[in-house]
Amino acid sequence: MRMNRRDKSEARRAFVCVYVHKLLHDNGRLENYEPYETEYVDPEMEFEACVYGLQYLSEAVWSRYCEDDQVETMYFSHPDMMEYYRLCRVYGKRYGVKLPDNPYMRMAADYVRSCLDQGCPVCEYRLHTNIGHKWASGIVFRMWPEFEWHFALLTQIADIFGFYTKMLTNLKKELACNKTKEVA
Repeated sequence: MRMNRRDKSEARRAFVCVYVHKLLHDNGRLENYEPYETEYVDPEMEFEACVYGLQYLSEAVWSRYCEDDQVETMYFSHPDMMEYYRLCRVYGKRYGVKLPDNPYMRMAADYVRSCLDQGCPVCEYRLHTNIGHKWASGIVFRMWPEFEWHFALLTQIADIFGFYTKMLTNLKKELACNKTKEVA
């Protein structure tokens, strides 16, 4: 059976909603998600589902739209990201390593760059690694009106926050292991 263009479009939008549901479930954020009716697929559903997904994957989200240049700016942060950068500083002090030379800082910057550097002319990002206040570490995105890759951004943000969760565990283990060695 061949699907016509409309059926494919509706199937894709339904898939996006299911995928957003799965991402949020896998990241322990499903309780916040407002499920959509699967019987009716609105053309705006894909965009809305992705935006909801982006908001609920993060612990802190700020969004601002500038009417003058029609640029949407969004900031995403996560507790594991904050803790990771705090422990990077602990690691640096313990081993006398400056932040730019810290292997954990470089590893995180390289991973974020590998996920987000796709040469998209209608979107740019900046990684913040500060720890001065509760949500100082995060990622800022600026999206021009032509930006249409919210689904890809959702997937990338999930991957990035998953990286921080995994690497935070590794960093904690290394700091705990070396602290025990110092005491012995």
